[in-house]
Amino acid sequence: MTLPGRIEALAALGNAIDHTTNQDLYNKAKYENPWFAVENIEQSINAIKSHYLNKEKLEQWVSNYKITDAPTNKKVGLILAGNIPLVGFHDIISVFLSGHTAILKLSDKDRLLPTYIVHKLTGMYPELVDSFKIVERLSDYDAVIATGSDSSAKVFGKYFGKVPNIIRRNRNGVAVISQQDTIDSLSGFRNDLFDYFGLGCRNVSKVYIEKGVHTDLIFETIEPEKAIINHNKFKNNYDYSHALYLMNREKFLTNDVLILREHKDIGSRIACLHYEYYDNRGALVEELNGLSEKIQCVVSSKPVGGFNHFGFGHAQKPNLSDYADGVDTLAFLNDL
Repeated sequence: MTLPGRIEALAALGNAIDHTTNQDLYNKAKYENPWFAVENIEQSINAIKSHYLNKEKLEQWVSNYKITDAPTNKKVGLILAGNIPLVGFHDIISVFLSGHTAILKLSDKDRLLPTYIVHKLTGMYPELVDSFKIVERLSDYDAVIATGSDSSAKVFGKYFGKVPNIIRRNRNGVAVISQQDTIDSLSGFRNDLFDYFGLGCRNVSKVYIEKGVHTDLIFETIEPEKAIINHNKFKNNYDYSHALYLMNREKFLTNDVLILREHKDIGSRIACLHYEYYDNRGALVEELNGLSEKIQCVVSSKPVGGFNHFGFGHAQKPNLSDYADGVDTLAFLNDL
């Protein structure tokens, strides 16, 4: 299939996915992984349809690369994460558009949704059946893209080091709040915190607050999302962290939904947000540059240094060219 044909196939896939007929699938996925609330699955698929399966956006994206209609087909192993629904979809379509075969090692936490998507596409276009293979164990591959934790990345590096690879590690989103920010300008911040229960690598886990801004501003901002505490697994995590910090006699602030903890670490626990004050933006940029390998994106009202910047409420709305870890996946695949 030619490159324009592959784009047409993905656009047709986007048009064919219908929430009204997929509720049974979504409920099964939720049963398999209780973190996958149906509304979160729908949010993920809506974002995929809008940003990843839009013909015009796909055409604009690939126009930046010299992708041939019939490239030398390579077998690319994908080790997919399962922290949020269909988190590995960008890798799947990147391999497909580059003309290679995607060998999928699915996460045990997210098996049903990727399988459904692949079968939906190959059902519509039977000639693509050999473009995707779902396996229990990777073998016979020419390149690998693996997503995991810092510890698993070390294993991946040793195991797949002899072939071209992209190995992804733990990263998080950070936010910068200035004295110019208001309740209105920060209204989307609650989504950066709580979309997918904060489990995504793009979710904000640390906020830098300009001196003079009171932390109450954050609590006021997230007030409309307080019902998230009714989710059993989220509440269990909140209760555990709350008890842990009390026993350790650590200082923290809470509104009984989110724990604010003044701490240097970028990563924070579920239902927790680390914060740190700053008074010099230049010094802040220098500090963030030193932590760049731990940062997936920066959320703020205006750009911060040279980081991949998103406005409040857009951390979990990446476009096709917003590559994980800043590594150009399509360029990597196109050069195989």
